Amino acid sequence: MRRARGLLVFALPLLLAAADASAFGRGEKGTSGAQFLKLAPGARAAAMGEAFSAVADDAFAAYYNPAGLGGLKGVELAGMRNSHFQGIGQNYGVLAVPLLSWVDTRRQRNELGVLAFSVTSLSVDGLERRGVVETDEPDGSFEARDLAYSLAYGVDLGRGLSLGASFKAIDQSLDSARASAAAFDAGALARLGGVSASAGFRNLGSRVKFRSVADPLPFVAYTGAAWEPRKGITLAAEVRAPRDGGINAGLCTELRLHLPGGLSVAGRAGFNSGAMDPGGLSGATLGGGAGFGHLAVDFAWVPCGDLGNAFRYSVRLMF
Repeated sequence: MRRARGLLVFALPLLLAAADASAFGRGEKGTSGAQFLKLAPGARAAAMGEAFSAVADDAFAAYYNPAGLGGLKGVELAGMRNSHFQGIGQNYGVLAVPLLSWVDTRRQRNELGVLAFSVTSLSVDGLERRGVVETDEPDGSFEARDLAYSLAYGVDLGRGLSLGASFKAIDQSLDSARASAAAFDAGALARLGGVSASAGFRNLGSRVKFRSVADPLPFVAYTGAAWEPRKGITLAAEVRAPRDGGINAGLCTELRLHLPGGLSVAGRAGFNSGAMDPGGLSGATLGGGAGFGHLAVDFAWVPCGDLGNAFRYSVRLMF
């Protein structure tokens, strides 16, 4: 009960801030800059409808809920490739290292917390450049590129409670124009038996400014819960309140099987109401994965309505 009350005290001001920013679901889309920060990494979490903040048990916790980093027992190196619609490419890489690492074998490697460094990139090439005067042929082409560098830290405080935070440096370029900003994330995670709860926020920071136009970052507050009714089965849900849109939710289930010889397989299905677009199966998510020894490979299929489909692939190495 004390942990639950502590998490509620942490979560309440975050949710109230988000509700104020989005006017309880009346926030207008397109009113935030650096939209690439909303493209969440990791094929496993994507297949789970991005309802991952209360699960957060691998290196991708650096994005979803940095508090989850505190539970990592060893070094993890992970990367993702997102083949998005319309030729948009997203890449993400993260390295998570327990601060004690192998220095003192008599103590838990994550006793002093876990540090994670990650890089996010989004690029679009071959955009047509046209002048003020309308012409049949373009004047050439240019590219748009977005980058975010993040340093995250999570620590297990004991009794099932973890806290975490991250700092992000953002750099964007559109042809010859450039913009930069800084952002801060924070999260909490409470685990009790097979049940966990989370709360936190992302992208609290300065405005991103292209020449004379400055836009706020896509701030979002979240809270979630996960339940493992039996070993290998996870059910999770998450509610998110963004400043530039209505309150949305994610729901998911994950089934993991451990086979002889050290092989494991997983199947995942979810729903993300924040990704719903007209047409198709948008909002639904599906994926799976396999692991062997220190290696895990995951994939996800994310329908985007009339815009097409997104396919995400990620790899994790655990040492």
